[in-house]
Amino acid sequence: MAMVMGIVCLILVVVTAAGITGLTSFWVGQRRKQIGVRRALGARKVDILHYFQIENLLIAGIGVMLGVLLALGLNLWLMANYEMTRLPISWVLAGVLTMLALGQAAVFVPARRASNVPPVVATRSV
Repeated sequence: MAMVMGIVCLILVVVTAAGITGLTSFWVGQRRKQIGVRRALGARKVDILHYFQIENLLIAGIGVMLGVLLALGLNLWLMANYEMTRLPISWVLAGVLTMLALGQAAVFVPARRASNVPPVVATRSV
């Protein structure tokens, strides 16, 4: 049973990473002109890359914090009603670090693609 749950969790992590990558790719496509304007005004490729990385970190950070609150709240409820053991804080921290790292890794390729948008894109009409 533990192996099945582990495989299901791994599949969910892969699907989550694919979702983050797809959403970031969509954002890049929607903001091509904005990225072109920033590049025309002097933003370097690394600035565009950092912009998307930081934006994703903020969004993922909010999601992780909500997840931690829900996990701890559910754990308290399970402890009170079903005599379950306390969730080890090391597992919570490992989950937080894993999800933030997964989010940053998943957004890297689309953010790198965004950093390669040429400044001439800003002068084209949509």
